[in-house]
Amino acid sequence: MASRCLYQATAGDLANAISAGHLIRELRRSFDVLIGGKLDDKEVESWRNSIPTVVELLLETNLAEVQVLVEFKIPITDVRMDLVLVGSHPGSGRMSVVVVENKQWEWVRPDPGSQMVHAPGAPNSNPRLHPVRQVWGYRQVLIDYIPLLKQSAEVSCIVNMHNATGETLATIRPSAMGLQCDPLYARMYGKDHREQFKRALRTALAPEKAAHYTQELLEAPVLPTGGLMAVVSDSVCHRSVFPLLDEQREAYDYVRGAVTRSKQGAPKEAVVIVGGPGTGKSVIAVELLGALNRQGVRAVHATGSRSFTQTLRDNVERVDPRARRSFSYFNSYTHATTNDLDVLLCDEAHRLRETSRKRDTRNGYDDGRQAPPQVQELINAAQVPVFLLDEHQLVRRGEVGSVQLIHDTATAMGVKVHQIDLRHQFRCGGCPEYVTWIENLLGLGSEQGPQRWLPLDTFELYVARTPAVMENFLRTKLPQGHTARIAAGFCWPWSKPQDNGALVNDIKIDDWHRPWNSKADRTVNGVPPSSLWASDPAGFDQVGCIYTAQGFEYDYAGVIFGKDLTWTEQGWKSDRRANKDTAVNVAPRFDQLVRNTYRVLATRGMRGAVLYSEDLTTNRLFARLGVPVLPE
Repeated sequence: MASRCLYQATAGDLANAISAGHLIRELRRSFDVLIGGKLDDKEVESWRNSIPTVVELLLETNLAEVQVLVEFKIPITDVRMDLVLVGSHPGSGRMSVVVVENKQWEWVRPDPGSQMVHAPGAPNSNPRLHPVRQVWGYRQVLIDYIPLLKQSAEVSCIVNMHNATGETLATIRPSAMGLQCDPLYARMYGKDHREQFKRALRTALAPEKAAHYTQELLEAPVLPTGGLMAVVSDSVCHRSVFPLLDEQREAYDYVRGAVTRSKQGAPKEAVVIVGGPGTGKSVIAVELLGALNRQGVRAVHATGSRSFTQTLRDNVERVDPRARRSFSYFNSYTHATTNDLDVLLCDEAHRLRETSRKRDTRNGYDDGRQAPPQVQELINAAQVPVFLLDEHQLVRRGEVGSVQLIHDTATAMGVKVHQIDLRHQFRCGGCPEYVTWIENLLGLGSEQGPQRWLPLDTFELYVARTPAVMENFLRTKLPQGHTARIAAGFCWPWSKPQDNGALVNDIKIDDWHRPWNSKADRTVNGVPPSSLWASDPAGFDQVGCIYTAQGFEYDYAGVIFGKDLTWTEQGWKSDRRANKDTAVNVAPRFDQLVRNTYRVLATRGMRGAVLYSEDLTTNRLFARLGVPVLPE
């Protein structure tokens, strides 16, 4: 998987394209070919107004032969960097890379009590990510995921605030705001800092070997994103692991600012972080948990998933047994003292239930009072309650978590709500195109319906004619160091293990027979417990379901569509009778839940997915849409 950009040229050639009026047209054309979708007018305005201000300085410093990559993207994410300048370092002769973030802001000021800023155009005057923090994150991603840069290059970054004065920028100096960014590698310049900007360019770049180094960068191998569970213990117990970008970092910084404000006596505030699969919700939660606890803040992580919470506990316990106490469940706060915690991180909040328990005398409701809503208990438990959710992941009867529910409950409790929407994709090869394709396929969030699949160079998608072909393909990925799992809709019975502990091959499709994952809470006959199915290598030989796959990720996802959702001439048809999950097949919203289920299963893969449907017509639909068919 190679990195790419919308436009590549020397600074001199880029200047010619600008003066001839060709640049914007070329960028629009490249956007349509490489990315597609609607192009934001504000982005075009930035191209027109900001790029020339950097190109002019490159020419004035005799760096016309330095290479400029416009809208640079690496395969792990769909985030694009405004400009990446490539040349050689004047001192060492090594590759030198400078990331430039352009801002058209005329004014900016610090947000009191946080490391964020206020700037023009923010909805409802909400604080925004500090631009130096933003560009520093881009630098960190380049270093972390492109080994060539860590080993053989100098990488620095600059914020180009070409409409703001130095006096304005002085109010948000990184050192004054406590940002942990090395000033040698991260700088910010305003419109009256042109000479300082030029000195920084001369210090970092020389034109020699610029074309050669650029080709090396574009062709350099990119490491895949690591799974959350592989490094969660390090993140929680020791240090920050994941580079957070754009809205991820904004959410992280906003929550930390809310904690500071709460300790200064500010009114209580809830934070809602919304995003689809692969946008980094759980990464944000885990990074916040580790950072806050290391600062002495009382923070706890909570979910409604036994598998997810148990896996998190098992992973951190190996490093620090005490850290296990940092992970809890939504129903753990029925008797919590008001604001007992500083921060409660409610991950996968779409899995909220109406209440944490049934009304009975054993739970303290012998006077007939109705149990309070679970979301109310969670808001009550912490000074800063944080909810991270994706409403399209409602897959079980009784789950009620939604943005509206949280807003309404908090408002009724007199608690302010701040919402942050995550846009960028870090799973599925950093390809929002795949997630959108799956959602269109299943009729979720769009009226377009199934669309033709256009192959991507960063994500593999196939259809298999049989589950055996799927399994064989995924098995070939294991010796290559990848993780792979097969998950299925709940369309087959789930038997108890045999007397000797052996699992029963409940899933039978022609001559292919496999067992569901173990329901045990410990390893039996080498088969991992349900909580470790997605992460233990021995989990490959069992088929997972929504209960063991949701919240997890692996490199390659195999998805078996059962007959509870099939394609007909009239569109999708859901069939309760084909579904064996008694907790779902009687739900009034069964059709919605089963579509959501397959969306979740199909978006677990970070590098690729294989689809197979037991229904021949549905399987043919996948192939007819242009999904490559695996050879038998």
